[in-house]
Amino acid sequence: MPNIEPVLPAHAHVQGINSEGKVQAINDVTQQTYLWISDLQWQERPIATSNVDLKEDFLAVWEIFNLQAYDLIDLSHIHRDFLHNQPA
Repeated sequence: MPNIEPVLPAHAHVQGINSEGKVQAINDVTQQTYLWISDLQWQERPIATSNVDLKEDFLAVWEIFNLQAYDLIDLSHIHRDFLHNQPA
């Protein structure tokens, strides 16, 4: 969050992690949504605001599992890999 929040678009705040596993923000005034993309910037995207794991929940998991001890790139594909390895 220290790298993400300082460059938020005006009037936006981080909502959480969306169902695609991407950090999502929303502008409370315009309801415009944004996704954090890998080259350190926000991208305007017309996406749904439902099915979002809230920022506070994400931070709690981050602390419980001591995820700061890992490189972010090592954590970025856990969700997708987990889903691909589940039996049908």
